[in-house]
Amino acid sequence: MTSPLLIVNNHKKVEEVYNKSEEYLNIHEDLRDEIATHLWAYHEIGDLIPQTIESLWSGHFFPYSESYYELENSFELCKRGFYRHSLFALRCVLELGVLGLYFDKDGQAHLDVQAWLRSDDPTPHFRSCLRRLFELEYFKQFDAIFSLRQEVENLYSSLSDYVHVRGYRYSATGQTHANFNRFSESSLYRYVEFMKKVVKSIVTMMLLKYPMGMQDLPLWDKFGLNPPAGGFLDESSQPAVLAILDEDVKEVLQNISDSDPTVNKIVKDILAMPDLTEEQLEKQRAELDKMKKHGTKR
Repeated sequence: MTSPLLIVNNHKKVEEVYNKSEEYLNIHEDLRDEIATHLWAYHEIGDLIPQTIESLWSGHFFPYSESYYELENSFELCKRGFYRHSLFALRCVLELGVLGLYFDKDGQAHLDVQAWLRSDDPTPHFRSCLRRLFELEYFKQFDAIFSLRQEVENLYSSLSDYVHVRGYRYSATGQTHANFNRFSESSLYRYVEFMKKVVKSIVTMMLLKYPMGMQDLPLWDKFGLNPPAGGFLDESSQPAVLAILDEDVKEVLQNISDSDPTVNKIVKDILAMPDLTEEQLEKQRAELDKMKKHGTKR
């Protein structure tokens, strides 16, 4: 006779927490909007990662794409009452976000990522990656004002307390005060505060590594439906990204971007391009429709 599968924290309890979380977020619209704003900012910052002929399909984008996947996972875990596990996932977001920047520290992530991507090399230590990043000039300039490196290290340490269960306070039962999942308002808010810090930290570091992201460019007027693949934030993605940053942070990032010679040259070249005519846009639309129809037939 088969023994019954007895689970205290069963699916029914998990679904009850999910329903209560959704109900709470629907009532507290400001909190839900805050979460949505940060999720979308992190989604859109991926457009800033350069996509060149050399790097396309190289796997250099994988650390970021995996980090975004973990970000969504962390939120879903939180809504289902897996509060400690949601913070575990957030540490993965932070680690992968830093890792992607580390591999591109010398502008050749398409090469430097390969051994790790194939699982031949172990994942570099987080603090070693962070230390190397903050040797870069723009990181040093920014850190002298905002102490970002220490802030990120403190954030990593705080999340690690939950990963390694530093006593009852940082345990799964410590989040719900029960040996099963149940809704906790305080744990939900704790997750949101950590999530916001993780997203802001990585977004800020990405804008330091890729200062082109601070430039407000008329990409639609110049490229229409065929914008550059990576390396830029367009008229919709840039406001979404910058919406989560404080004004003093944006000011420093803008000054760094405006003083970068490569950024200035690219901006000058783009602004010198003629705007697309309506006829050219119509041709792009027709070509896109043709590609869609061809894809449907296949």
